[in-house]
Amino acid sequence: MTINEQWQTDHDDDVVIVVSDEEYQAAAQSALDELGLTYAQLEEQARSGYFTSAQAHALWVSIGGTVDL
Repeated sequence: MTINEQWQTDHDDDVVIVVSDEEYQAAAQSALDELGLTYAQLEEQARSGYFTSAQAHALWVSIGGTVDL
């Protein structure tokens, strides 16, 4: 991943990292691959309200509705 921009926030321990759309998509796909899920499967879990793991739920909170995979 190439960090295009990095900002400090008002809080000493917060850092905002800006990545390209391609890098974001690749990271989302990598996270799905690690969970053994497709985006459609994760989307269905969100629709039903039943996630197969806490990690799947956290991933949906992070990427739900923001990628086209």
